[in-house]
Amino acid sequence: MDKITEMVNAKVFAANKQHELTDKYKKLKTDQERVISTFNVMLEYDIVLNATGMPKNAKESEKLREQGNKVFIKGALNNMTCIDALKLYTKSIAFAPYPSEQLALAYANRSAVLFQLGLHSECIQDIDRALALNYPDDLRAKLYVRKTECLMILGNCSVEDILKEAQHWLDKMTLNHANREKLRLKLDSLHSKAVQTEQSVKDNSLCTEVKKLGSELPLPTIASYNDEVPCASDAVAIKYNTRCGRHVIATRNINPGEVIAVEKPYALLLVQQNMQTHCSNCLKVCWANIPCNYCTYAMYCSEECRYAEWKRCHDVECAVFPALIEYSCYNIDLLSVRLAVLAMREAGGIKELRTMLKKLDEWDDPRTKGFSEDGKLHSDKYFSICSLVTNTEKRPFPDLFRRSVDSCFILYFLATRTAMFGAKLPEDLSVLAKNDDATFFGGLILRYQQIIPSNIHTFSEEQGLECVERGIAAMPFYSLINHSCNPNIFRHSRSKHMVIYAMLPIRKGEQLFDNYGQHYALMPKATRQQKLFKQYFFTCDCIACQENWPVYFELQSFKTLVKKAEDKTKIKKALRKFNGYVDLATEGNVQDKPYIIEDLLKMIQILHKYAPMPCEEMSNVIETLKRIYDLNGNRFQIPKIYTYQK
Repeated sequence: MDKITEMVNAKVFAANKQHELTDKYKKLKTDQERVISTFNVMLEYDIVLNATGMPKNAKESEKLREQGNKVFIKGALNNMTCIDALKLYTKSIAFAPYPSEQLALAYANRSAVLFQLGLHSECIQDIDRALALNYPDDLRAKLYVRKTECLMILGNCSVEDILKEAQHWLDKMTLNHANREKLRLKLDSLHSKAVQTEQSVKDNSLCTEVKKLGSELPLPTIASYNDEVPCASDAVAIKYNTRCGRHVIATRNINPGEVIAVEKPYALLLVQQNMQTHCSNCLKVCWANIPCNYCTYAMYCSEECRYAEWKRCHDVECAVFPALIEYSCYNIDLLSVRLAVLAMREAGGIKELRTMLKKLDEWDDPRTKGFSEDGKLHSDKYFSICSLVTNTEKRPFPDLFRRSVDSCFILYFLATRTAMFGAKLPEDLSVLAKNDDATFFGGLILRYQQIIPSNIHTFSEEQGLECVERGIAAMPFYSLINHSCNPNIFRHSRSKHMVIYAMLPIRKGEQLFDNYGQHYALMPKATRQQKLFKQYFFTCDCIACQENWPVYFELQSFKTLVKKAEDKTKIKKALRKFNGYVDLATEGNVQDKPYIIEDLLKMIQILHKYAPMPCEEMSNVIETLKRIYDLNGNRFQIPKIYTYQK
């Protein structure tokens, strides 16, 4: 939504009022005052907010389907072009009105890609969806033939009824239809194969059940839970001082590999680039998503997920997200909407939300701010999220004003397109600026616009050799862990949770440190500190910054760092299997091999004991261990082209 802020700034500069605006804005004390002031600025300079909201559109659906056809039918066929075509067909599905022939055609076309990728169960789902809609009669035989092939590949030998349906619709096709003869030959072949398969079943040979691979591993367990933090181990505690703010320390010695916490996000949002390949609700990979029936944004793996998200928050988001996306919004903006909806739902109304916020802002103990009445920091409570640091007083005017403009923009669409405030409000900024409930809520959105960049975590998945973003997660406890350019913990994403493991030995009383994306091995000190200050408003003084550790390619080996021959021998002995583990991790072949993690943890302990940091081998072992943890979590694997054995 940068163009809205740019428009406002351009008009202010043209009027030579930038200094006046800056001085006036800096005197404002609350986020609600900032929102009211920003609305008045937008009114003064005649800023008009408008968006179509990208509604369902048959012509746009047809256009996207044709683009998919060009990639899939006319392009060089490989698994990547198949995925590109699949995404276009899925977008076509999202834009197709429900119910409509366009929706049926898009499902049918996507089923062809799914078949090509060997995703036969998903292919059948799309075929059934197309046939249940207004799919053209002349094309139905083709889908029944494809469904028969899928069922036979999956080991289902009861295909007689499907073959009869295929024959029925083949007979109804016009005699001069281009594909009629081709389909007839295919159908004859399938009839013949079905007879042979049936005989094989009688001989107790063919038609075995195809097993689903990649079942999810159980979550790791915590030996003894924390009294104050239900998701964490009692090996850690929350502390506070003016220098570090709220932070987390070890209450006893912690060994590498220990599970520190297993936290379920308060809110989890799929990032926009994954909408065609993941479920908007559960965030799992799905190659055959179904759309929201009303908007062109949300896609789901199942009817259950579609209903669950509608009930939780999408009934409001449905009218707002597409409008924001039309203005090229960021994921932070979408998450601000979600947090606002969840806050209202949990509180039960504006009045109750005001009471909750007043209680939070008047809390006198900074260590326990956000704790519930039972004396605990609950991951599933809004009170915990809203207690997180905003850094308002540290933000420069351009940063805070831009967030104010974004908040007004978000509030405008929430107020005028949903019944968040009892009924839809008029599309008039002057009315909104005078509505106390609306501007209070706008102030709350501005609060999220500041909380999110300082606290929200990446929810990741393994994609090839990289760990990439699947979504973003609001996590109250994890947000209290401070940064180091040489962290001693590691965050690992699972389907619905995030797990923290200790990566280095942590002594009793020492602070736990996460990494906010700026690691000493990946970027020099000056770059790290510049990035950290810009987003988090602190100057890092971790050991890696104090001693200005070199980046990865300049790290020294233990062979140079360790002086005693006997210590070198111990390290060499510990590392003897390391290269083999690297190969397995690179291949992704680590499932059902828990001994790899055990051995890598022993390597870390030996290196930590005998080799000074920073050390090349320690960096390599830690990165390999992180890779193996992640390979047991969320993964995005692109299917390979399926070769049909005739």
